[in-house]
Amino acid sequence: MDVAVEEIPYGEFAIGEENIIGSGFFGVVYKTKWRNIEIAVKRIIPGREHKYIQREINQLSRVSHVNIVKLHGISKHEDSFLMLMEYVDGGSLHKFLHEGSKPSYSQAHAFNWAHQIAQAIAYLHAIRPKAVIHRDIKPLNALLCRKGLSLKICDFGTVVDLSQSISQNAGTCKYKSPEVLNGHHINEKCDVYSWAITFWEILSRKEPFENHDGTFALTLAISEGERPPLEAIISCPEDVVSLLTACWDTDPLRRHTMELIVHIMSKFVSEAGPITPLAL
Repeated sequence: MDVAVEEIPYGEFAIGEENIIGSGFFGVVYKTKWRNIEIAVKRIIPGREHKYIQREINQLSRVSHVNIVKLHGISKHEDSFLMLMEYVDGGSLHKFLHEGSKPSYSQAHAFNWAHQIAQAIAYLHAIRPKAVIHRDIKPLNALLCRKGLSLKICDFGTVVDLSQSISQNAGTCKYKSPEVLNGHHINEKCDVYSWAITFWEILSRKEPFENHDGTFALTLAISEGERPPLEAIISCPEDVVSLLTACWDTDPLRRHTMELIVHIMSKFVSEAGPITPLAL
């Protein structure tokens, strides 16, 4: 594949059924060792849409940020295509928030995670000459590490740069902005909307729009202005609630830029105080 990323011989690492740590539509993820570091290997199922795989590789090869999962290289084995990724040991933020018996966390943790996601997105939006938007920001695409002190965003199959025509309906419905759901032309403000829904989910520890069944009903509700209930985050400072409501405004022009959000969140993080390690 014609990308600026190292092609690694398959003989330098090994994967097997005993190493599986996850799976999804595009393939299976394994944990293994390569050049004395732990990595995650994403094995793409043959036949999955080539353009999404190529897009993820192209975009990850362009980025370098502490809050974005690193792509080490690519490889091939038999009929499989492999992506060698940074291994992040804490699992997804979604899993931590919603699955099983997980420890409680403070508002300071919530602010820190939202701030780190915002920093990653702001970095993507600031890339030149072609700004990059993610289009699928959600807790499932955020991975925790260092016992919950750090976070990295992942899954770049829906990422595009702003030089492309991007009105395709990518992403996950309940995190999509109204303009994305309605097939209108989009810009980086769709990530701002998704970030706001994600931040609400972190603060409330609830799934957004859980009372809606089906894509049509949810699309209609979001388009008509329905948002997750603010009563679920009643303990939050008023300034935080104001930030959320501005960032999920129906009109993209009224949403803050990601750069401004990072600035505001840094203030919230500072005021909330330090965070303690969690048992992930």
